Amino acid sequence: MKSETEDIEIARPEVVMNWARDQSNIISIIPNVVEIKGNIIKLKFTRLLLFSFESYFSIEPTFVGNGLIEYKLKDKNDNELKIILTAEPKKGVKVGINYSGEKEWIVSKGLKKILDEITNGIKNEISKFKEEEIEETSSGNYSTYLSKISSISKLLMKSKLAKSDEVSLKQGEVLNYVEEAISQYSNYPVIYISGSGDSTFRLLFINGELKGVYILKDGKDSFNEEDLNYLSGDFKIHIYVGISPRIAEVIKE
Repeated sequence: MKSETEDIEIARPEVVMNWARDQSNIISIIPNVVEIKGNIIKLKFTRLLLFSFESYFSIEPTFVGNGLIEYKLKDKNDNELKIILTAEPKKGVKVGINYSGEKEWIVSKGLKKILDEITNGIKNEISKFKEEEIEETSSGNYSTYLSKISSISKLLMKSKLAKSDEVSLKQGEVLNYVEEAISQYSNYPVIYISGSGDSTFRLLFINGELKGVYILKDGKDSFNEEDLNYLSGDFKIHIYVGISPRIAEVIKE
């Protein structure tokens, strides 16, 4: 098996990981892709202009929390190409690629080029993010922290469970439910609402203002409050309250 790795330095690796969760972003920058049919892509590798290998590969994505993304590309003969991104907190993202199977001596020659194109593509995407958006994530905004179980656990330890509910909501009704909850518990400076079921959402309100949003739907993360409008299904909702705004700061520790 032949493998290559490269490190990308970025203070907020979750920016890269969120972008990489969309497989079209990764596939679009692989130079060896010559055809795309839904979840099947055709890859072609050449060496010395005389030798080549091409095959159709199915894409099998795997997401492990917020720290690991793996794209396994596998053809009918079990030839396998893997692209792996690993987040290293406060350091960056490690990108790795490996191949095992037929014509390895041909494919292996092209792995470094694929890795370079992927890392360059990621760096180009990073440059598109406004600096203020990254700064906001690391300072006053709590959305990124709401995506981490460790941070949520700290918040719950300092809060009180006010209500648990099981509801079925149509598109657009999640916001109505949240508005009613905020009105009901408006005397508390901190309100944390979590919903899980067909999709997941986590909201943090401090002194009546929305300070953090995290949504997980169809395997994709979102920190955009407008995406709440597209959620629907059966949810188990928990509402936690806190008596001091300082409680929310524990999730940043």
